[in-house]
Amino acid sequence: MSLRTAAAHRNLLYLLSLKELRTRYKKSFLGWTWSLLNPLVQMVIFTVIFLYVFKATPPIGEPSGLQNFPLYFLSGVLPFNFFSISVGVAIGAVQGGAGLIQKVQFPHEQLVFSVVVAQFVTLMIELLVLFVALLIGGNIVLLWIPALIPILVLLALFTTGIALALSALNVFYHDVNYLWGIVALLLFYATPIIYDPATIDITALRWIANYAPTGSFITAVREVTYNLRGPGWGRMLQLTVFAFGSFFIGAWIFNKLSPRFAEEM
Repeated sequence: MSLRTAAAHRNLLYLLSLKELRTRYKKSFLGWTWSLLNPLVQMVIFTVIFLYVFKATPPIGEPSGLQNFPLYFLSGVLPFNFFSISVGVAIGAVQGGAGLIQKVQFPHEQLVFSVVVAQFVTLMIELLVLFVALLIGGNIVLLWIPALIPILVLLALFTTGIALALSALNVFYHDVNYLWGIVALLLFYATPIIYDPATIDITALRWIANYAPTGSFITAVREVTYNLRGPGWGRMLQLTVFAFGSFFIGAWIFNKLSPRFAEEM
């Protein structure tokens, strides 16, 4: 199936995404509150470690002047969690849809797209809560939403590409699912979520934090939300290359392996 065929079946994508959203917290007492509770618990843990164990100074937003570690952390962890959770769930989406794949002919990409769409809706809800907190903290972030939208779209495109590639490979090599847990943990600490890249003394590590794919996206989001300034054109060009490169490579891998899914399952 081609991406053009997948676009023609957009109604299926809508139904699969709706199902993903409805079943995610089904029979859960707290329901959608869990999507907010997880990053808030992370925020509390790392705030205690950062401020009271290491007694570090929170980064100062430039030019916003905001100096608040919980908000600094949330502005980084929310987009990172979108990426990490989307890929983690999508890896098993094709394998989990084995029954459907073996019985019905449809664009298999929709199984992956639906996961990313559902998680993107979750991210929007989480960002609304962050915006309220930033407004209370003194950041007039609403004026910068137009600058944030293209960054989030590119992040979604980048995430989809990684998800397509890994979900296809996982059908043939189940190790992918286990390896992702390790990779996601490494990426969390390699990405400037709990620290300011400027404080890193080792040049190579500072470069990774600033310019590796996840670091670039999280830095761009934080520039808008925490610092209240738009990313430079160089940064946006970099994000565009990462996003479209990831998407087209992921789509190519998926389309190459997709015809063999039914027999492999």
